[in-house]
Amino acid sequence: KMSNKDMLHLAEQAVVPRDIKQLRACIDCHLIKTVRQFQSGGCENCGERDGDDLDSWTTVNFTGMAAIAQPKGSWVSRWLRKEDLKPGCYALEVVGERQGDE
Repeated sequence: KMSNKDMLHLAEQAVVPRDIKQLRACIDCHLIKTVRQFQSGGCENCGERDGDDLDSWTTVNFTGMAAIAQPKGSWVSRWLRKEDLKPGCYALEVVGERQGDE
């Protein structure tokens, strides 16, 4: 069982959208953030940092959302195959392909 201190630490690390407008999902890992969050911080899982070219690696075409607070040990993260990713909100399905990947 996790201590309160450990749970607080995980909560502080979670990457969550700060608004419900202008949400986008990373095409590779499905992390959901606002446009502004992606522009300023990129994708914490994939290391993608090009805020000027969001259309090439993020999409607005996604369905569903799962909030994963404890990727290690959560049955939801195992089911979604997101155990090795940062805590945060993830799209269940993403439509699109990375632009420039041939």
